[in-house]
This record gives sequence, C-alpha cells and structure tokens, in this order.
Amino acid sequence: MISIAFFNNKGGVGKTSLVYHVAWMLAELGYRVLAVDLDPQSNLSIMALDEERLEALWPDVAHRETLFGAVEPLFGGTGDIRPAHIEPLSDALGLIVGDLALSRIEDDLSTEWPRCLEGRERAFRVTTSFWRVMKEAAWRHQADVLLIDVGPNLGAINRAALVAASHVVVPVAPDLFSLQGLKNLGPTLRLWRDTWLQARPKASASLGEQPGGEMAAVGYVLMQHAERLGRPTKAYAKWQALGNRIMPEMAACAPSFRPQQ
Repeated sequence: MISIAFFNNKGGVGKTSLVYHVAWMLAELGYRVLAVDLDPQSNLSIMALDEERLEALWPDVAHRETLFGAVEPLFGGTGDIRPAHIEPLSDALGLIVGDLALSRIEDDLSTEWPRCLEGRERAFRVTTSFWRVMKEAAWRHQADVLLIDVGPNLGAINRAALVAASHVVVPVAPDLFSLQGLKNLGPTLRLWRDTWLQARPKASASLGEQPGGEMAAVGYVLMQHAERLGRPTKAYAKWQALGNRIMPEMAACAPSFRPQQ
C-alpha cells in the first residue's frame, strides 16, 4: 500500500485542498482511498464534513471516533492503540477524522523519539502509533492508497507522520516565504529518515513489523499563480523562477531527497 504525506512547513500553500481533491479524484478513478487528518487544526475534516457531523465527532466528552481517540489509550498510559473509526465519504473513500487534542501528545512524541535509538519498547510504540493505526484502518478499508494531511511545521507530530509515509508530496506557492521554508525540507527529511533507519533495527522483535520510513519524494506541486493577459504576474513569475533554481540546491543538500516538478 502506498502512503503519501502532503507536507510543507509553510502554511497557506493549498496542501489540505490538494489532499481533499486528490482523494476524491482517485476514488472516482476506482481506487479505494483512505484520507488521514493528522493536522491538529483538522482543516481536512472541516472541509469534508458538515458542522452537525463534526459536533457529533467532537463532543464535550471523550472523542473516541477521531484519530486522537485511537491513540489516546497509549498516550494516557491505559493501554495501546485501538482501531480507528473510518468516516465514510463515499463507497471508496474514507476519512480518519482529525482532532485538536492531538496537540496534547506532541511533547510525548518528542521525548520518545531519541529513545528509539536506545531500543526502548515504549519509544517505538509511541513513534509508530500513527502508522499502526493507519495500517490497521487501511486493511479494514481495503485501501489502495493512503493520503496524509499534516500541519505546516517541523514538529514531532509531523515527524511521526512522515515516518509512517512511503512517499512525500511538497505543495508550494510562488512567494518568498514559501521558498525560504522549502530550503529546510530536504535536510530535515533526510535527518528524520536517517535517524529512523538507525533506530529501526533496534526495535524488539516482539513489537512486530516497523514502518520503513522511506519518505520518497514524489515531487512538488506549485499553487496556481495569478495571471494577467495569459502570463504570470511579475511577482509570481519571479518567485517561480527562483523556486526552479532552489529545488536542485535542495536536492544537493539532501541527496536522498530529489523532488521533480
């Protein structure tokens, strides 16, 4: 099964919209798709579901039917992960609903990450919690492809999400801020992957299969630019040209991360 994370540490580049529309397009092409909302802001869930349904999924008490509900026993010290609820959007498309409460587990994810290098069992359980939830849900849904939406940062939640991803797509916008953020991605993804590849062999055999953490770059998707008389406006054309030069530099900084447009 292919798992694709749509990731950029710069917000406002159309990442969530891209996940939403790609999910529906793949479903309409006959693929079974599972979308996962791993952004605590839950914009993908808000886009996909109406307010009445969201109120039911996010009650004042425990949120058992969200992604947080699936990992809560592990992070709360009362057990391990539980099967995630899959919200049906169509016969072929399902959604694992996001939750603002995910932000509460970021510190734990951050603390346990370096402990994987020491071979600690709980560290592996915590770091791979998202992957294990998604793998089980994808099996139930019989998914051909899993699409992961994450927040615009380089935090521990996103690191655990990227460990669970076989591929990465980088949505970008033709502006200065987006290009500055893009320079961080190659080295960061290479560091995350190299660290995981060092830690993975230290996992106890009793833990079973571990995610590969491939994070293979599919490429980058450029947000639609403003046009005038059929041509990009001057400002957008400038940053688009710079972006085309930065991508090879990004690959040079991280030889294992070589996106293509």
